[in-house]
Amino acid sequence: MAKIDVEITSQRDDGNWTWRAVGARQPKGTVDNSLLPNDSVIGSQFSVETEHFLDGIVVTKVFDKKQSSEKGETLEILGSGKQDDLVTTQLAKTKKGKRPSKRSPSSSSDADGRNKSKRNFVKRDKTTADSRRKPRNEKKKTSSQLPKSKRLKAKRHHRNEAIKNLPEDMRRVAEILLQKGIPGLRDSITAQNATAKEAGEPEIPVELLLKAAEQVYPDLRTAEWLDRADSAMKGIETVDLRDIRSVIVASENIQKNEAVRSLAEKLKDGFNKRVDTDQKNWLKEVISTLKEGRVVRALRLSSRPPKAGFPLPEDLLTSLTQATNEALTAEITQSRWGTIAEAAAFSPVHDRVDPVGVPDNPNEDLQKILRRISSKAPSIVSKFDSSVIKQ
Repeated sequence: MAKIDVEITSQRDDGNWTWRAVGARQPKGTVDNSLLPNDSVIGSQFSVETEHFLDGIVVTKVFDKKQSSEKGETLEILGSGKQDDLVTTQLAKTKKGKRPSKRSPSSSSDADGRNKSKRNFVKRDKTTADSRRKPRNEKKKTSSQLPKSKRLKAKRHHRNEAIKNLPEDMRRVAEILLQKGIPGLRDSITAQNATAKEAGEPEIPVELLLKAAEQVYPDLRTAEWLDRADSAMKGIETVDLRDIRSVIVASENIQKNEAVRSLAEKLKDGFNKRVDTDQKNWLKEVISTLKEGRVVRALRLSSRPPKAGFPLPEDLLTSLTQATNEALTAEITQSRWGTIAEAAAFSPVHDRVDPVGVPDNPNEDLQKILRRISSKAPSIVSKFDSSVIKQ
C-alpha cells in the first residue's frame, strides 16, 4: 500500500469520482463515492491509501487532510536517572533573620511530623494545581454532542505470519511489496542494480524477481486485509464508518477464500447495523442542536450523514430552512452572515434558503464567500447585486 495526495477531477454517471495526483495533468483512476465526504466537489484534495495492481491503482481509504499522516516517531526522555523530590522546600527566616536550627535526626517523632507535613503540602499543592488547571483544560460538553469515532488501527498478526512462512530470501521482498507494491519493488531493484553496477558486482535479474513477487503478493495482500478486517470487526461499534467501509471495499480486490468471505459478510452486517444506529443518533443531534438555536452547527451536521445520500425528513428540512432564513438578517455582522451562508450552501437546504435580510456594502471577505458558494446556493447569492459576485 502507498499513500498519496490526490485531487478530485470529475464525477461519473455512476456517482464515483475520478482523481489525479496533486500537480499531475491527467486523471489517474476512480474512487468509490462512498469513501469520500458528502460535501466533496471538483478540486477537493485528500490524502488516500492505494493498492497497486498490474492493471492499475485502486483507492482503498480516504483521509481528511488533517488526518493524512499518522503520528510520527517519538523519542523517549530518559533523564539523568536520579530520583529527585517532586517538591522542594526552603526554611523561612525568623524575625531576627536567622534560620531555625535543625533537630537531631534521632528524633523519630519530629521526622514523622515533618514527613506528614510534607505529604500534606504535596497533597494540598496538587489539589490546588488541579483546581487551577481544570477550568482551562476542561472542554465544554453539550448533551447533543456525539462521541468522536476512533480511527482504525490494525495489528500485524496475519501479515507477520505470512512473511514468516516465506523463504528467507523473499522476506525482504515481501516487506517492500507491502509498503510500495509492485511498482515500488521495481524501483528498489533498479536502484540496487545501479549501485551494484557501479561497484562492479552482479545485478539482480529484474523480471525473475518480479515474477516471484507476483506469485506471493496476493497472499500478502490477503493477510494484510485480514489484519484490518479483524480490527474493524472488533471495533464495529466505535471505529469510524469510513474506515470500516474502506475495508469492505478492499475485500473485492483480494483473493477470495472461505475466511475472507465469512469475515466480509460479518463486516457488512455489522456495518449496516451501525449505520442504522448512527443515523438515528445523527437525526437526534440535528434536531437537538436546532432546538438550542445553534444554526451553523445544525447546518454542518445535516451535511454529514453517517451514510452518503441519507435524506433529512421533510419536516426537519422545513424547520432547518426556516431557522436559517431567520438567522440571515441585515442586523448581524458580515462575518457571521458569511459563516451561516457558507454552512447553508453545503447543507441539504442549500436550494431552499431565502434570507430575511442581507448586509449593505458586503466587504471583501463576504464577497469571496459569495463567489465560492454561487453555484451551490444561487437563492442566497441572488439577494446581492450581480456586480458583487463578478468582482
